[in-house]
Amino acid sequence: MSFATTDLEELPPAIWRDLEAATADPASPFRTPVLGTTNLFECSMRVVVLRHADAAKRELACYSDARAQKVHQLKLCEQGHWLFYDPARRLQLRVSAHTMVHQNDAIARAHWAKTPLSQRRNYCANQPPGSDIHAPGDAIAPALKSPKVTAKELEPGYENFAVLVSTVDQIEWLQLGDTGHVRAVFNWTVVKWSGLWLVP
Repeated sequence: MSFATTDLEELPPAIWRDLEAATADPASPFRTPVLGTTNLFECSMRVVVLRHADAAKRELACYSDARAQKVHQLKLCEQGHWLFYDPARRLQLRVSAHTMVHQNDAIARAHWAKTPLSQRRNYCANQPPGSDIHAPGDAIAPALKSPKVTAKELEPGYENFAVLVSTVDQIEWLQLGDTGHVRAVFNWTVVKWSGLWLVP
């Protein structure tokens, strides 16, 4: 999507089409946004993989090790901030959303079932993310990296698996251009997106 309209109502559906498409396209720049969280004293940002987008529910989702800092921060402050940027189209989205952590529940189990074995091992580290280690590595047992590893052997990783589901309440859209930039903000107002043009 690039800027080709002066109709605010056309933009939210186009934005969501881009986000939904990105979940199935590893090459999409929207596939790897930045997720920002806070502990009320400082902000933390990191690149995540967009695993789910649903326009009807206004949902975005990514996965995390449940022991990670971002999970602890979201349990303290549930407002998360997503940043998407497409350098080819020079298009930026800033998204604000109420974010819930799902662990050991039906939502987590459904996503775990869809996660390939090669990715499930990422949640099997014997130490939490950010722990000090003596040499470069990932703290995952070598046996769990075998091509023959089974779902049963990787099942302990489920305890460390969390799905972060954001319900979007605001989207800021910015289209950069050589002859001028264009910016808009959209807020969810009970039943629809309400938009305003902004000075870039």
